[in-house]
Amino acid sequence: MRTLIVATDLGPTSQNAVTYGASLARDLGAEVLLVHAWRPSEITVIDTTLIVPGDLQAEHADNLHRHLERVAEPHRAVGVKVTTRLLDGELAEAIAELVAETGAEMVVVGTSLPRMITRILGSSASAVIRAVRCPVLVVHEPHA
Repeated sequence: MRTLIVATDLGPTSQNAVTYGASLARDLGAEVLLVHAWRPSEITVIDTTLIVPGDLQAEHADNLHRHLERVAEPHRAVGVKVTTRLLDGELAEAIAELVAETGAEMVVVGTSLPRMITRILGSSASAVIRAVRCPVLVVHEPHA
């Protein structure tokens, strides 16, 4: 295995997936593409869509990239090759495009939703599973 894509929402619940994916990559001698997907040009709240000015988009992208780098650093420190990348758009579609572009052999995503809620509402992890044509490892948030 050469490349694993590890998706993060940059929140604490996805940290378990990042740690697991980085450990797996280290054990396999693979590279991690640590990714975060976002829609830079618009924000939708309830039924109103706001267009975000370009300077605010750039500032937010810089903040997201710095956050991705902070998440990657501890894993680099133990020898994992980690490249960070912001993806433009919906998570599942953006990851499917990245899998096609890079030839990644696996995607690692996290989930924190209980199974029943996931069955009713769906989840980002479920959308990724449906969108890509490679194995997807879903890492659950640890229980307290």
